[in-house]
Amino acid sequence: MKTIHTMLLLVLTIIACKTEKKESHTTKDDTAMITKNINSIEKDQKEINHLIHTLFGEVDNRNWELIKSTMADSVYTDYTALGGDAGFKSPDEILTGWKALLPGFEKTIHQIHNEAIWVAGNRASATLDAIATHYLDGKQWTVFVGYDTEYIKEDGNWKLARIDLSLYDQKGETSLPAQALKNVEEGKNFKIHEDNKAKQNVDRFFQALEERNLDQVLATMDQNVEQIMPLAPSNFPKTLKGIDAMRNQYAGVMKYTQKYNRAYYSTTDPNIVLVKYNGIITTGEGKPYNNHYVGVFKTKGNKIIEFTEFFNPNILLNSWPGLQPETFSVHDAGARTDSGVIREKVSFTSNGVILKGHLFLPPAFNTSKKYPTAIVTGSWTSVKEQMPDEYASLMAKDGFVTMTFDFTGFGESEGQPRQVEDYELKIADIKAAIDFLSVHKNVDINSISGIGVCASSGYMAHAVAQDERMSTLVLVAPWLHNPEIAKSIYDMRPGGTDGLVKAAKEAKVNYAKTGEMEYVLAASELDPLSAMYVPENAFDYYLNSSKAAGKYYDNRFAVSSWEPWLTFDGISAGKKIKQPVFIVHSESGAVPEGTKQFYNLLVGQKEIKWLNQYNQQQLYFEKEAVQNAINAVVNYLRK
Repeated sequence: MKTIHTMLLLVLTIIACKTEKKESHTTKDDTAMITKNINSIEKDQKEINHLIHTLFGEVDNRNWELIKSTMADSVYTDYTALGGDAGFKSPDEILTGWKALLPGFEKTIHQIHNEAIWVAGNRASATLDAIATHYLDGKQWTVFVGYDTEYIKEDGNWKLARIDLSLYDQKGETSLPAQALKNVEEGKNFKIHEDNKAKQNVDRFFQALEERNLDQVLATMDQNVEQIMPLAPSNFPKTLKGIDAMRNQYAGVMKYTQKYNRAYYSTTDPNIVLVKYNGIITTGEGKPYNNHYVGVFKTKGNKIIEFTEFFNPNILLNSWPGLQPETFSVHDAGARTDSGVIREKVSFTSNGVILKGHLFLPPAFNTSKKYPTAIVTGSWTSVKEQMPDEYASLMAKDGFVTMTFDFTGFGESEGQPRQVEDYELKIADIKAAIDFLSVHKNVDINSISGIGVCASSGYMAHAVAQDERMSTLVLVAPWLHNPEIAKSIYDMRPGGTDGLVKAAKEAKVNYAKTGEMEYVLAASELDPLSAMYVPENAFDYYLNSSKAAGKYYDNRFAVSSWEPWLTFDGISAGKKIKQPVFIVHSESGAVPEGTKQFYNLLVGQKEIKWLNQYNQQQLYFEKEAVQNAINAVVNYLRK
C-alpha cells in the first residue's frame, strides 16, 4: 500500500502542465528530415485509424475474431459512464461481455468520427466521438459518446491497449439493453427483411439532396412527414412537422453542394431502414460542413413518413451558417459566445517564429477607449483553446482586453521541433506578446497583467520580473517548482531525475544530428515513460475528449524537454518581482509547498486566496471552479 506522501507526489505528477523544446531556424536538410518524420507519423496514424474503424465496424458485424485481433493481450476498459465496470481485461473477457449484449439488438451502428491521433514511438493515444444507435423492435437507444484510447505497437502492428468512454448524451429507450440481454439468454434470432423498397425510397431522398432539387426532395416525403433531431442543440429545431416545415428548412440547403456517403441496414420491419452516413457539404458561405449521422427512416408506400436523425451537435454549432459554439473554450467553463465578447485571431513574432493567438474584446467594445489588459497562459503542453481561452474570455466579459496564444512549437504556432517545454523560449514568447499588446491602441499600457495557470505560472513570474511593462502578476492553480522539488517528484519515475536529464541530452544531440526528435506521450494511463503518468483517470483532463483532448491538443512531449523542465526554478523569481502579486490556489492542487515558498520570497504587495474546495484539474475546466477563480482575480484587479 502506498503512503499518503507517495500518493500525493503521484497526483502532483499527474497535475503538472506540459513541456517541449524548439529551434527557430531550419535548413533544407532540416526540412527534408521533418517531412520524412511527418510521413512516418502519418503512416502510423492511418494504421491506427484503420484499427479504430475495424474495431467498431466489426462490433456491428459481430465479427468477434477480427475484433479480437485489434486488441493487446490486456486492455484497460472503462465503461462506468454507462453503468459498466473498469479494469484490465483480456480480449476474451471483453468479448464475452459484448457477446452477451450486442446480438440481442436487431442492429447496432457505431458512427465513428472526429478522430485525433498522436504517435510517440511505439505508443499512441487517440480521441474520437461516436454516435451509437442500438435498434430493437421498432425502438432505438442512441448514445453520443467520446472515447479516449491508447495503443501499443507490437511486432510492427498497433494494438488497442485502453478504451475509456465518456457519455455526452443519450436518447431513446434506455430499457433496450435489458431486453437485449434477455434476447441473448433466450437465443432469440431476428428475421431481417431485405426488401429494397424502403432503401430505394430513402436513397431517392439523398440523391435529390445531392442534386439540390427541392421538388424531388419533397416528393420523397409524405404530406405529414416528421423529422426528429434528438441531439440538436437548443438553438436548432429538434422537430420538423409537415411538408411545409420541410420546405422551409430544406429550401436554404439547396444552395449547398452536397455529397453523402451512406450505408443501409434492413430491419425486421420492411418499412424501416437504418442509415449510417456522413455529409461532405460546402455551405453557401463557402464553409465546409462535414457532419456524421445515423438515421432511422420509416416509410409507407413510396414515401418517407418519419425519420429520426442523430448527428454531432458540436460540428453543427461550429460550422452551420448562423450558429456558433456555446462558449469560447473546448467545454462550458468559458464565456458564452453570445455574451457580447468578441474573439479575434492575431499573430505576432517571437525570435523570428510566427505565433498564433486570440484577442478577446469586452462587450460593447469602444474602439476609442483604452482597457485594462491581461495575457493568459496555461499548463505545460497546453494550447490556447484549453484553460487560457476560458479564463481570458471570462475576463473579457468583465471588461478586460485579454490575449491567449500558442507558445513556440505548440498548437497553431510555428517552431521546430514540436512540443518542447523550454522555459527560456516560453518566457521570451510572453515578452513578445507584451510587445504586441503594448502598441495596440486599445490597451492601457499602464495596466497589463500577466496571468499564468499551472506550469506557465513559473514562466509568467520570470517574465514579470524581467519586464516592468507588466503591472501585476496573477497566478491561478500555480505549479511552481525548483530543481529540489522536481527531484523529489521525478526520482520516482523510471530512471529517476538523472535518467530523465540524460535522456533529454541524448535526444537533443540526436535531433541535432538527424533532425528527428524523440517523443513520449504527454499524458497516459498506461505508459510510465509518459510525461504525466498516473493510472485511473489522474490526467483525465488531457485525455478526455469532453474536456481538453481533441484536435487542438497534441498529446506528445519532446524528450529533450526533461532537462529544462527539471532544472527550471520558477520559485526564485519571487525575490525579483516588484509588481503586486495575486495568487488563487488550493491545498489539494499542484505543489502547494512550492507556491508557499514563492509567496514568502515576495517583497512587494501580495495576496493569496485558497479555494480548497477544488482540486487542480477542477480549476482547469469545471465551470463553478473557474468562475470562482475568475471572480477572485477580477475583484483583485479592480481594487
